[in-house]
Amino acid sequence: MTLERFCRQYGEQLDPPNLSFPPSTSLLSPSIQSTLYNRLFNDTTVWPQPPIPYQTRVLKTLIARIEEAIADPEEDEITDALLEKWTSLLSHPKPDPLKQAQQLTYISYTAPTPFPGASSPFSSSSQEEDKARTILTSESRGLILASGTTGFRTWEAALHLGTYLSTTAAGSALITGNRVIELGAGTGFVSLFCAKYLGPRRIVATDREPALVDCMVDCAARNEVDATKGGMFEAGIWEWGMPVGVSSSVPAMDNQTNNEEAVFDVALGADLIYDTDLIPLLVSTIDALFTTHKIKQFVISATLRNEDTFQAFLNACEQNGLKTDRIPFESPAPEHQTGFFHSTSIPISIYQITK
Repeated sequence: MTLERFCRQYGEQLDPPNLSFPPSTSLLSPSIQSTLYNRLFNDTTVWPQPPIPYQTRVLKTLIARIEEAIADPEEDEITDALLEKWTSLLSHPKPDPLKQAQQLTYISYTAPTPFPGASSPFSSSSQEEDKARTILTSESRGLILASGTTGFRTWEAALHLGTYLSTTAAGSALITGNRVIELGAGTGFVSLFCAKYLGPRRIVATDREPALVDCMVDCAARNEVDATKGGMFEAGIWEWGMPVGVSSSVPAMDNQTNNEEAVFDVALGADLIYDTDLIPLLVSTIDALFTTHKIKQFVISATLRNEDTFQAFLNACEQNGLKTDRIPFESPAPEHQTGFFHSTSIPISIYQITK
């Protein structure tokens, strides 16, 4: 279980100090070392691979932990495969820090479902529940701000919302069989997971940045959920206050209420409330989702960095005839998370908005 958790965290490219390394005594086992090599470092079988500097930092720590645990040098050793990988990583030139920060890489996210063999929260004994539910996104884990957008990274509120949707019956019921649209989707993490595993009738991820939409389209193909190839996922540009344009074979949506392509059941959003200046436009867009796009509810996940800003959003909703109700859900503490790993040091809340 510890090994599985570590591999999932590595795929998500958590900062190495936050990784849950297996106990050093376990790392002495040649079979454990072989498993780690084959699941994390084998270039011929593992894709996607994290950036070289990330691999180097993690493997350096692993080797140091193994060396610390060695009691008998003649009996305990590091496998040749790991040592050869370490030598290969050291042969690469050190990258420019700025270029490294701007580099996009594929991230592998695994839902916090039970580990293989564990009981399922949905009380199913089928083998399907034992399979890890994993998706790929394209982002930079070290990116704070680039090209005027923070969208090239999946933030805590999206991971919190993904945890809710993937681990609760109420969460999955929001998606299954419904027409779903996401605002400010960024990397597309939430919508991609929903499209692949939660069975929506249709799901459209939107963002104002064309580069983000292009990345989402690429990831939809890699996750095999692209609507142009039989999947349920579409991506489109939405400048709030303007019609939605969908990047697929489906015609662009307009503001005609009789346009079936413009009708949805549920809207989602994560980390949309960070600037009070944007609140009026966001609230008017949410109102348009109800009046024009016929949604029944909007579910928003917000990291409460500034309580006053979020309260201003709730007040604006009330003033515009929108009812807000907090959904009673808390992500597990980081040490108890089994997927969609994220910090809970700053409170994150999910609200249901209806009209």
